[in-house]
Amino acid sequence: MNAEKIHRLLLTNRLLLTLFVVAFAAVRLYPFDSRLENPSLWACLLIQIGIAFFLLQLNHIFNIIQKRTFLPALFYLLLIGCNPAFYYNLKGSLAALCLALCYFFLFNSFQKPKSQLNALNISLLLVLGSLLWPPLLFFFPVFWQGFYRFRCLNARVFFANLLGFVVVYLFIFAWSVYKEDINLFLSLLPQADKLFVFHKPDITVLEWIESGFLLVIYLVIGIYLFFYNISERVWTISILSYFYFSALFIFILSFFQNEYKSAWELVFYIPIAFLTGHFFSRSNNRAIHYLLLLFILFFIGTDIVRYIGT
Repeated sequence: MNAEKIHRLLLTNRLLLTLFVVAFAAVRLYPFDSRLENPSLWACLLIQIGIAFFLLQLNHIFNIIQKRTFLPALFYLLLIGCNPAFYYNLKGSLAALCLALCYFFLFNSFQKPKSQLNALNISLLLVLGSLLWPPLLFFFPVFWQGFYRFRCLNARVFFANLLGFVVVYLFIFAWSVYKEDINLFLSLLPQADKLFVFHKPDITVLEWIESGFLLVIYLVIGIYLFFYNISERVWTISILSYFYFSALFIFILSFFQNEYKSAWELVFYIPIAFLTGHFFSRSNNRAIHYLLLLFILFFIGTDIVRYIGT
């Protein structure tokens, strides 16, 4: 087995990416029965494929991985592949899309003290998205930490970020007054019972195995990123370390908020897809090439097991 050739094909072969996307869509749509009339199925499919390609665009715009690679998109589709919990989860898909767009505005703020507009855009996306999926509000501190890490956090950026929250709810309040129905405004305010939903984790054996495997990869990436990756630019290290810590934050919340588990996973796999994409793209080590094959085969195998089980 020529692991180096397979590694090169996975990085740069457009046909392989196209086949992967087609296979992803076919698995979601088969069998071709009456469920194809469900708009949520099509909306989730298109949004999730769109997120995968948006990750490639992020890498192209900000030159994070510094080489042409399709791995972030491939890995995102691979990780969410055959899990039925993602097929119709429109709220989770839209939340993941909002977060991906927020990453664009955050990265565009790197070392720019006058990033009020980017901070406002992030706030608007999070607040509007929270009307569908309330836990998006938890990401405000995560992005404040990102602004600090990217050396653009100041009073103007901070208050611009809060302004989005005020603008959205002022508009909702004005609309409720116009409709003479104040309950419309009150019903859309963040509710503690929807935000702070903590239950005992309900995790299957297969999910434990997947989580354990991802944890091992996550730790390996951390060791590589923080101890051996000294040749990378400060810009790349800043983004990857932000992805690393935000992934940990998301994982902790997804572990305890079982009610929103599938939505958290759709969000969680965005930074994971980027971290693994960078890790497997940059290394020329033969052992890493074989680890890449193991990574892909493992998740293809778990997808097959899950698909057969449904």
